[in-house]
Amino acid sequence: MATAASFIKTALSLTEVSAYPHFNKTAFRAYKKTFATIDEAAMKVSLKLTEAEQSVYCLLRPSIASPASGAWGKQGWTVFDLQKTPAAIIRETLRQAHSHVQPVKKKTVKSPVKKAAEQIQTLHPDPSKTNKRIALAKYAFIKKELLAILKMQPRTHTALMEALYQRVKDVFEGGVQWYGETVKLDLEARKIIERTGERPDRYRLVRRNKNL
Repeated sequence: MATAASFIKTALSLTEVSAYPHFNKTAFRAYKKTFATIDEAAMKVSLKLTEAEQSVYCLLRPSIASPASGAWGKQGWTVFDLQKTPAAIIRETLRQAHSHVQPVKKKTVKSPVKKAAEQIQTLHPDPSKTNKRIALAKYAFIKKELLAILKMQPRTHTALMEALYQRVKDVFEGGVQWYGETVKLDLEARKIIERTGERPDRYRLVRRNKNL
């Protein structure tokens, strides 16, 4: 799990970041905008995410994340429990929050209009819930990596996401945990992977898909 010290170290390692006291917390800003706070006594951190990012972490991992109270939560601010959140998720969400305050670079030369990337509507194992619509290329890439990991052996949720992060962190553009959670749910819905029902629960390939 993440620690307060590792959170602060990672936050300060990002570009143009400075820390300042904010009531009983420490806040972090870059480019004159605050993107994160930490309450070391409560071991809670708040990060400025987009609504889409917030929905994934809060709906798929409610034990570690929840929207901030009031209007702040509606603006994407999300509270994470450091004692329950894997370090990889904290590193990823910190970088996402930091990226949202970076100034947008103005284009000096008009670039040709790019064709919109083909997308796929991912499924959710709970029919009453709707999963995310994501780029097909990213879906295929993450799916391939998740299946390769589970082909070796069943994994707990934390171990699966950490293994995915380590495999693709240097080559994948986007939030690894975000896409990992989204594709994992889709694979469950399509009966390609399943939970073992053990304690601790693990994910494995469905028997008929062992040759994937």
